[in-house]
Amino acid sequence: MNVPGLLIAAAACSIACGAAAAAENANRPLCDFVQKVLAARGSEFSTLKGEAQNPAVFKNEVFHGNLLPSPGAECTLFVRSKVGSAELEPKYSCTLGSAQNFADANRIFARAAADLRACFPRVQFSESFDGDGRNPDDAVDWTISGDGMGFKLELQMSNMLALIAGSLGQGSPGTPETAVSLDVTDTSPPKTPI
Repeated sequence: MNVPGLLIAAAACSIACGAAAAAENANRPLCDFVQKVLAARGSEFSTLKGEAQNPAVFKNEVFHGNLLPSPGAECTLFVRSKVGSAELEPKYSCTLGSAQNFADANRIFARAAADLRACFPRVQFSESFDGDGRNPDDAVDWTISGDGMGFKLELQMSNMLALIAGSLGQGSPGTPETAVSLDVTDTSPPKTPI
């Protein structure tokens, strides 16, 4: 039995496997981002809280997020709140990207969906596809969502806001923008009563 040769082979495999895992994570920055957001669930995402968004209107329940999935992205933190008798769970919502061209937006969406499925192999994801993107003036609303232990993920690609803004004369002329967003919701019981 060649023990030194076996040890060298094991060490080489360990280095190669570690490099492969690091490369895999480097190619999936969305996975790393979502893991960081989920790590903040213990505080109902309060550690990700930035400046309040229009506190007079939103009553300090909506904040800018301070952890972004990529440079130029925007995130919003919705704290646990009550609307009438309904309780809204804390949610961290981010725009992952947008494009005027449906095919470009679809590439962002498909990559994010693949990354989420690879990152959370035990989560059962469901899909909903409304619209096919052939006519840019038609509504597109695609959603992939999954429930984990104490959290929900919802990836969405939609041009609905751009279509509404355009119908009100507030959008940019031309093809409506299609945005890709991700919501991470804390579905665990409240830490303190509201």
